[in-house]
Amino acid sequence: MPTTLLAELENDIIFGVYAPGTRITEDSVMESYDAKRHAVRHAFAELENQGLLVHRPRRGVEVVDYTPDEVDTLYDLRIVLETSAARRTPLPAPAEVTEALDALAQRHAEAAEQGNFREVYELNQQFHELQYSCCTNPRLAEMIARHARMAQPIRVVKYDDTAHMATVVAQHFAIIAALRGTDTDAYETSVRNHLPASAEAYRALYERRFAGRKSARK
Repeated sequence: MPTTLLAELENDIIFGVYAPGTRITEDSVMESYDAKRHAVRHAFAELENQGLLVHRPRRGVEVVDYTPDEVDTLYDLRIVLETSAARRTPLPAPAEVTEALDALAQRHAEAAEQGNFREVYELNQQFHELQYSCCTNPRLAEMIARHARMAQPIRVVKYDDTAHMATVVAQHFAIIAALRGTDTDAYETSVRNHLPASAEAYRALYERRFAGRKSARK
C-alpha cells in the first residue's frame, strides 16, 4: 500500500524530522513531498486534529512542543480514558482478538530488537487500537486512539532505550494475558502500568533541553 502524505508527515513529525516548535509551511511540504496544495491542507487539518500541529495567529502552523506540565495533563487524561475502557471490556476477550494481539506483540518485539523504530510505532498503534476495540463503548475507544497519537512524540524519546523497550514488550504480553483472563482489576492494572514511563522521560529530556537557556539568563 503506498504511503500517504498524511502518514509521511505524521511519521516525520513524531520522529523529529521536524523538531518541536518548528514552523512548517504549505509550500515547503509541497516541495519536499512532491504534493498538491489541497493534499497538504488536508494533511495539516488532520494533524492539527491529532494535536501534532498547532496554528499560531500571525505565525502560521508549527509542530507541537509540549511542556512537561502539558505532558502530565495528557497522561492523566490517558489514564482516566484507558482504565475506564479496561473496566468496560468483557473478559475474557475473544480468542481471535488475543491471537491477533499476540502476533502484533511478537512483531513489535522483533522490530524493537532490530531498532526499526518506525515499524515499532506503527505496530504499537495497531496493537492498542485492536486492544481497545474490545471496549463496549466505541466512542471511548476513538478518544483513546486520538490521545495515543497525540502522545507519540512523547513516547518515542525512549525508543532507543533497550531496557525501556524490553519493559514495553513485556507489558504488551501482560495486557494480552489479562485479556485472556477474567479478572477486570488485573486487566486495569496492566493498562495502568503501561502508561507513565515515557512521560517521566520526556520531562527529563525537556529540562535538559532548556537547562542551558535558563543558565544563560542567570
